[in-house]
Amino acid sequence: MSSEVAVPPPVVWAQRNDVLYLTVNVECPDPTFKFTEDTMYFKGVGLPDKKNHEVTINFYGKINPDKVVSKNINRCIEFVITKADTKASYWPKLTNDKNKPHWLKVDFNRWKDEGSDDEMNEGDNQMSLEDMLRMKNDSKLSFDDLDDDQEDSDDEAMPGLTEDKDDKEEEEKK
Repeated sequence: MSSEVAVPPPVVWAQRNDVLYLTVNVECPDPTFKFTEDTMYFKGVGLPDKKNHEVTINFYGKINPDKVVSKNINRCIEFVITKADTKASYWPKLTNDKNKPHWLKVDFNRWKDEGSDDEMNEGDNQMSLEDMLRMKNDSKLSFDDLDDDQEDSDDEAMPGLTEDKDDKEEEEKK
């Protein structure tokens, strides 16, 4: 197995203004990873096929290697990586490579667009749907206000769409 060429593992990523979410989708009990201010190195043996995985990611911008949090769960290794410039805008891509690597994909389950509602500051006073539903509404809605006697203009028959009995009888006679 040592002569086997290492392949890059499938990786998905998402971001916010201040952090990157990176998930290496390989079941690896003892991974090796190292972060520098502009790279990530990963190496491990994936289960159950015992395939060697290895990849170096050259980040688009600088990160803070001291503030990387990792979690090895059953089927993947998750990383939360703090960007060096937490006030900067979103990166246009994860890597500084000219071409997109085939093993790298966007994690749409975690992705939030820049400036989306989830990234608003506390002071923005934006009310979520949940907050609106929790609010007590003193004015109760009632169907008693509706007047059934009033005829609505769209209740009239449309010409040409309905047939009268008389018209049918005349056609049958012909």
